[in-house]
Amino acid sequence: MKERKSDFNILESIERHIGDLKPLVPKQAIVCVGEYPIKTLLKEPSAVRDGLLPIFVEKSSDDIYKWLPQGYNPHLVVDFEDSGVDTHFYYDVLPVLIRDRSVVDGLRKRSGEELRGAVIFSSVWDGVGSAAVPSLTEKFTKEGIDSLSIAILPSKIQPPDAHLNAYAMMQLALKTDGSTVLLLNRDLLEAYEGVDRKGEQLKGNSVVNYLLELFLSKELLVQEISELSRTFNIRHFGALAVTAASYKVYGSIQNMLDTALLKPLTNFNITSASLLYVLLRMPAALKDTVPRAKIDLAITNWFKNKTSPQSIHISEPIYTQDLTDRIDAVLLVGGFDTAEMFGEIEEKISSLKTNALEKGLITQDWQLPYKVEEEPPKPVVEQPRSPEQSIAEPPAPEPFPPPPPAELPVPAIEETSAIQEVPTMAPAEAVVDSFEQPLEAAAATPQSIPTVAEETVRDKPEKPKQSRRTKKAEPTEESKPKRARRTKKPQTEQKDE
Repeated sequence: MKERKSDFNILESIERHIGDLKPLVPKQAIVCVGEYPIKTLLKEPSAVRDGLLPIFVEKSSDDIYKWLPQGYNPHLVVDFEDSGVDTHFYYDVLPVLIRDRSVVDGLRKRSGEELRGAVIFSSVWDGVGSAAVPSLTEKFTKEGIDSLSIAILPSKIQPPDAHLNAYAMMQLALKTDGSTVLLLNRDLLEAYEGVDRKGEQLKGNSVVNYLLELFLSKELLVQEISELSRTFNIRHFGALAVTAASYKVYGSIQNMLDTALLKPLTNFNITSASLLYVLLRMPAALKDTVPRAKIDLAITNWFKNKTSPQSIHISEPIYTQDLTDRIDAVLLVGGFDTAEMFGEIEEKISSLKTNALEKGLITQDWQLPYKVEEEPPKPVVEQPRSPEQSIAEPPAPEPFPPPPPAELPVPAIEETSAIQEVPTMAPAEAVVDSFEQPLEAAAATPQSIPTVAEETVRDKPEKPKQSRRTKKAEPTEESKPKRARRTKKPQTEQKDE
């Protein structure tokens, strides 16, 4: 019995290993826009796993390459050095991003039609980040790619122009098809304290990396949250996080959620919320202690006690193989009242907006006062990139190449048999005359003795069958001696003559 159990475990391990070795076609992308998101992600480069395409967007590509750790290779780096545009306000950068197709074309070139979702991770207090969220969302939507934007809102101590860019992004997101934005407050991120699955302290904006790693572990997360957003027409979401909470210590799922509510990652009033999406990660060893039905019931009752929900979606948990009892959970809460949040920002930016309106830089609803068209997609020139590649690229398969019809000789097999049947060879002139003579004239002399020339004329209608036999015989070694005998016969004929 011990041997059988050991064999089963080995087979199971081999199957998991083979699954890991399967070639991965990238199905997700993460676009980091701005210095803050890029540096935050690079704190834990391992969060960007296989099957994920990282793209970095910033004012200067030189700065990006300075931040990259040794050996880290992003899929694409986009900058604005050659555009000559001022990147301070969103309305200066937005026309450039609308025209540009480098991000979408770069993703399609690498992943083809397999790309299922994209995460846009952006700080929205500068012109690049605030303009990137609505413009990239619109491009992804046109390409049939679902997207989730994670927008880091400015701190209260940042100047009014930073809040102008952030507020414009939130307003443009409301008017952009396919837009789903998770709002995270910078001050709350910097003040966060918790623990990770190893029991080590999780402090400051490292919690964002923790959440990203959890998001990217769920392949269908972007599609599921996007579908909820479209169904209920809710574009803005807030977040609560449960990080590595011990089930033995907390005693219940409800206690974990109550603790998360004390340290939210977004300023919002949960009593006005109407939509909830929950993503969980837990050890597989807890399946019996905390079954799926018990989790669903606990979360549903907890949220109903806080508000009057329209919909609650609890995703299938991600089960791990570790031996702890720690549970991770991210609650994306939508449909809450944004009047209080927006009201504070509007007071700070009123004078800046008035100035931009007077100069004709924006419209009252934060749009550009003129229409900007996207550049047409570049023609696909991927196959023959150079004359050398176009010649060498598609070689015909070796095994059965079709021979050119014009170069087919008279089959060697039939010529040999004709020579063996007739002891005396006809003169060469007769052969030439017989080829010039019509087929009907040759057939009109039934009493004549068959010659090599007539045999050749009779064999002409059977040429398709002979050519098929010759085609099959070409790749074999048997055809080579027959060709050698055919070339020797004309020499014999000359000696006889």
